[in-house]
Amino acid sequence: MLILRLSFEKKIIESVLKKDWPLLLWVQHILFWIIFAFVNIYFYISFAGFPYNLYCIIIALISNAAVYYISFNKLVPEFYITRNYAQYILYTILIFVVFSLTRILVEPGLIAGPPAKIEQGLLFIFIYTSHGICILVSSLLGISKHKFMIENDLVVLERIKKEADMNLLKSKVNPHFLLNTLNNIYAIGDNINELQSQSVLNLSQLLQYTIYETDHKRISISKELQMIRALTGLYQLKHGHMLDISFGFTEEEWMDDVEIPPAVCLTLYENALKHSAIGNDPSAWIKVNIVIENDRWLFTVSNSISLSDEINVHYEYKGIGLSLIRQLMNIEIGADNYSLQTEATGEIYQAELILKL
Repeated sequence: MLILRLSFEKKIIESVLKKDWPLLLWVQHILFWIIFAFVNIYFYISFAGFPYNLYCIIIALISNAAVYYISFNKLVPEFYITRNYAQYILYTILIFVVFSLTRILVEPGLIAGPPAKIEQGLLFIFIYTSHGICILVSSLLGISKHKFMIENDLVVLERIKKEADMNLLKSKVNPHFLLNTLNNIYAIGDNINELQSQSVLNLSQLLQYTIYETDHKRISISKELQMIRALTGLYQLKHGHMLDISFGFTEEEWMDDVEIPPAVCLTLYENALKHSAIGNDPSAWIKVNIVIENDRWLFTVSNSISLSDEINVHYEYKGIGLSLIRQLMNIEIGADNYSLQTEATGEIYQAELILKL
């Protein structure tokens, strides 16, 4: 019990986390069962003769082990840790009563034979006490286990956060410098042709979006579409404006008012650029469409599926992925306020994002 109490102290937790805390938990289990088994064996050997004492020892250990591990593996994690205290107390009392009554009905008949007899009152007290101790110790160990897990996760998350912050800082140093350089080049204007000027502008817009806009929780749809067009312009420039990429919408005023988490539409478009093999497959195509109907905003990206299963090796996809898109939308928009569906039909792949306005 002292070990269990100390395990909750901050200093002890910090020292244990630096070592193998699951091993400490197993040591606590083993120590408890060595002591507990010894007490049970001593009790029945002292009051009952062979082979009756052997039968009772086996029943007692099996019964207590069942109570112990049901409490440790089931009741604590599913009810106590999740703060369903009423259910935790109810089920704890239930297993205590069921296993205690079962032993009370079985053991007196076994011990009644010669050469010794245990008073029923003493036997009942021993049965109740042993089950109560098993529930108490298993509950404390189960709670301490989850406390260790939470503390360990916090240490890991803190380390990951520090690494992420450092990587983010490093990732922004060079883009800042490059963005300023591109803006300076674009400002020259007269000394470069229109095509070069537009490509510099597109690249500058993408860098600005990466550095500044992605830090916001939400951005307007117009900014997201602006980045899609900028990325398309750079991609078309690389392939001589021969790519079959079409946009089935025009810029409208409402696009400045509707907001979504950044990089959502851009990621769906990047996914189409990669998996359509556009630029490698002459028959590849991509279509982007936006419509508003019945207070819903629909963003659709359709693309061909390459027959050769060749992905676009010239485009290194760095999008956040569909799973993270859903997580972002669940947090910022709410799961009931949008839907994201993807479907592959024949040689066509389509991603559709629907947002309630």
